[in-house]
Amino acid sequence: MSQGRVAFYGVALVYLLGVVIQFFLAGLAVFGVRSYDAHRGLGFVLGVISLVLLALAIGAKMPRSVTALSTVLVALNAFQIVLIQIDIAEVNALHLVNALAIAFVANMLVHRSRRYLAARLATD
Repeated sequence: MSQGRVAFYGVALVYLLGVVIQFFLAGLAVFGVRSYDAHRGLGFVLGVISLVLLALAIGAKMPRSVTALSTVLVALNAFQIVLIQIDIAEVNALHLVNALAIAFVANMLVHRSRRYLAARLATD
């Protein structure tokens, strides 16, 4: 069994959990309980983790679909930063729509990597 595939699955799970926490932190800020500082900080961490996932996908020789989704995840994370920097409310609102896309892709990565890991375990 490839340790890289196990690592990819674990990091993908952590990433997906981080996305859920991101929504919670944004909610706290929207309702005035906290500032956006924690949301911004975790967003930066998630961006770095998306790069780690891409490196793991390449290094572990994950299937092309997983590597492609990892690339899409990096692009979506970069796009998040761009969306929030543009000073137009309608463009800023796309930040949330893009966050949903990030959550969807992260969920797909968890499920696909688990499936490939399970298939690998069955053959070992």
